[in-house]
Amino acid sequence: MPINYVVRKKKDQSGNEVKELYYAVPSAIQNKGVSEKQLAEDLHDNSSLSAGEVLSVLEQLPKAIARHMKEGRTVTIRGLGTFYPALSSEGCETPEECTPNKVRLTRICFRADTAFTYDVKHCEFESMQLRFTKRPKPGKEE
Repeated sequence: MPINYVVRKKKDQSGNEVKELYYAVPSAIQNKGVSEKQLAEDLHDNSSLSAGEVLSVLEQLPKAIARHMKEGRTVTIRGLGTFYPALSSEGCETPEECTPNKVRLTRICFRADTAFTYDVKHCEFESMQLRFTKRPKPGKEE
């Protein structure tokens, strides 16, 4: 099944002059996402674990990742990727002023494993504009 996209006009400011160019962006009309139950069924079909056992692991995974990240660790799942925190703080005049209460987590980052990226990159794409554009029937002119 292909990844759907639409084409949007965006400003390209990478050069000396601003140009408006067209870029492919993910479609808002994407197929319904996969739930953890569906994922558990897929994993069950390819292992000796029951769907319930897999679902239990999937439900516990976010809590386990969060616990380790709170301890200052990155979390790597071989074949999937690495989760790591992005931090920031208020600007301070001296290093001593940059205390823990001025530091904040800005987001959780994910760096995909190279094998995982390779697998996902080798997919097909389908333009949603072309998919829903009415084409004239053969033999009829508009």
